[in-house]
Amino acid sequence: MTVPEEEAANTPGPPSTTPDGSAPAQQSAPAQEPSSPRRGRRALSVLTTVLVGVLGAMVGLLLVPSTPVDVGPLHATVHLRPSLDSATVLLLPPVGEVAFDSHTAPVRIEATVQSVDIEKAQDLFTSMEGLRELQRTAPEAITAAAAQNAVLNALFAAAGAGLAVGLTFRRVRRALIAAGSTVAVVGVSVGATAVTFSPHSLAQPRFEGLLSQAAYIADLGQGKAIDYQNYRDTLAEFVGQVSALYIAADSLPAGLDRENVITVLHVSDIHDNPQAYDVIDQLNGQFDIDLVIDTGDIVSWGTPLENELLHRIGSLDVPYVYISGNHDGQAAAEVIESQPNATVLDNEIEEVAGLTIAGIGDPRFAADDDSDAGGWREGDQAVIASVFQLGETIEAHNAENPDNPVDIALIHDPTKPEGMLGRVPLVLSGHMHTSSVEQDREGSGTEWMTVGSTGGALASGGVQPVLRGEDPLDLTARMLYFDAETKRLVAYDDIVMGGLGLVSVSIQRAQESREELELTIPEGAETPEGTIPPEQEVEPGEGLPDEDRVTPTDPISPLPSDGGGAESRDPQDGTDGQGGADGQDGADAQGGGEDAEQRAG
Repeated sequence: MTVPEEEAANTPGPPSTTPDGSAPAQQSAPAQEPSSPRRGRRALSVLTTVLVGVLGAMVGLLLVPSTPVDVGPLHATVHLRPSLDSATVLLLPPVGEVAFDSHTAPVRIEATVQSVDIEKAQDLFTSMEGLRELQRTAPEAITAAAAQNAVLNALFAAAGAGLAVGLTFRRVRRALIAAGSTVAVVGVSVGATAVTFSPHSLAQPRFEGLLSQAAYIADLGQGKAIDYQNYRDTLAEFVGQVSALYIAADSLPAGLDRENVITVLHVSDIHDNPQAYDVIDQLNGQFDIDLVIDTGDIVSWGTPLENELLHRIGSLDVPYVYISGNHDGQAAAEVIESQPNATVLDNEIEEVAGLTIAGIGDPRFAADDDSDAGGWREGDQAVIASVFQLGETIEAHNAENPDNPVDIALIHDPTKPEGMLGRVPLVLSGHMHTSSVEQDREGSGTEWMTVGSTGGALASGGVQPVLRGEDPLDLTARMLYFDAETKRLVAYDDIVMGGLGLVSVSIQRAQESREELELTIPEGAETPEGTIPPEQEVEPGEGLPDEDRVTPTDPISPLPSDGGGAESRDPQDGTDGQGGADGQDGADAQGGGEDAEQRAG
């Protein structure tokens, strides 16, 4: 027998029987064993209470109302909510939102602009006293509203947690503990938000919605906010600029609302900038556009690669009406026409979104030369002829359809207007890369609206100002509002966005006169005999082949001289037969001369 075995044998064990011969009672378990199940039940009870309390608190937080606050002319609401996205967010319906990484606590602060007091907003821009008052009161107003909403969050969360726990477990003490714990958690979160809040975050905004595509908001963003000295000044400036954004949406004329208005977005001269389609998409989603009208120069050189980009039009959930510009080849028009939502007009008339629209493409094709210098007189005469040709088409249509006359005509180049004057109430154009509006042009009753470059002329000289140390061209578009019953233009918004990274956007509303002008063809604007050369005649819907359009005979040749049979000119004064750069007469198109030196495409 080994030693262990011997020790085991000698170790006294429990007696097999009691002295009276009965079996001994089982030894009791260690004292701690009965407490283990109780601990498990207690842990389960605590966990269940916490879960019920959290669910109740969440329901309570969802019921917290926003706190109204007036910040200068802005009527807004402030709402605090738990979130892993720690940010302060300004919601600007319908144009998007601006977010700031302002703190590190799990709280999201949302401020929603509900409306703007237009009179107060206008006073803000004309009174230094108003600005000083805004600087003094804005931070206190927002802080007070946030604090009030934080208290509401604590009360609603505590009530939700307490009621949920009390109704579930029927224990008053447990319900009170849940409510008190919830108040403590909310208090710690709000306190952490206040401690970690950084006013400098206003200099680094993030944009969503339309603002993300334009990357701007009313002159406020990183490029401008960093120039301010303190939080008060920055906040006051922010309020002022948001007010400016909303002044644009003051009101439509009396008796009209969105239900009986046709909304048209006019774009032009996109010049290969894909951002323009993103802006169109955002505007469509947020302003409920009925129709997009594009007056040409959608590309710059007419290459197959550029034309492939045009398939993006088919993804826009809105009808798209297009005419060719002098940079757009026949292939571009064919790609656009193949899109399910697109209509290409070339000396023809279509009804789209309730409006009767006529249009004709530009007769020139100068995709390889911005100046179009070689085309000289040929291009000048071709534009005149094409405008008169569309005018004849409109007159014939109106004679046959007196109850459904043409509402809008589309011409790429606005510098030779005679063929349109007195024949149609509204003409839309592009080409100039600057916007203008000329009501009752030359006393004809025709209103002529030219929109700048929606692409900032990106691939057609748009980067040249930047290379010279100047500001880039703005990205521009125009929203037009038509009375759905009369088809008359009643108001429009000019939308201007800073180009190539500039931080700015503005929307300016203008209302049309209630007086309906009578269409009258001015003296000298009558259709002359033999205006249209046979080779320039456009069969409705067919367009001109590229080889039949006027193009520079030698794009790199010098400007023609008097001895060459054409007038010479100073390249800077825009007084040649073609006008300014790329064949426009800036003074004619603008109703003045201030924009004559702007390059066009």
